Amino acid sequence: MDFEIKVADHKPMVSNDLEEILENFLLDIGYLSGRKSDEELYDSVPFKLWTECFLDKPEKFFTIDELATILDTTKPTIYRHLNKLKKLQLMEEKELTIEDDGEVVKKGYRFRQGSFLKAWLIAELNVESNLKKYKKTVERINMLASGETMITDHLCPNCGEEIKKMKDVNLNKGD
Repeated sequence: MDFEIKVADHKPMVSNDLEEILENFLLDIGYLSGRKSDEELYDSVPFKLWTECFLDKPEKFFTIDELATILDTTKPTIYRHLNKLKKLQLMEEKELTIEDDGEVVKKGYRFRQGSFLKAWLIAELNVESNLKKYKKTVERINMLASGETMITDHLCPNCGEEIKKMKDVNLNKGD
């Protein structure tokens, strides 16, 4: 699954109000879209998924059925919000054997490594890794725009690896 996160100018809040801080955080990373009244937001499925499930019991694997029951919503709604969390790469899933249902195997979901902080550190590493890839593309665009090319069709006679070297194709581009 693709990694997707919105990176915005985020200002950490100094507050003891979990809901207020969580609201701003979830809006800034793109998990929540648009502002609602506090009461409407705090009673919404995506917000309660965090507060009543994953933050309340980060070590617990929740099944879709459990989440739908706790949040009084449909399974498709749960899947929609879980998929957003998966794109952020904050979630892990595990097959669980549910004894109450006659030993049925179902998937359970929780924050990676049972911790929001650990899950977030993984997301940070993904952001850093992808920013480095963007930088390589920007460098390549800049190089090509300035008239340089990279020769890559040569192999090292000793090891067979591709030799990459810079070649300035048009020194007098501006003339």
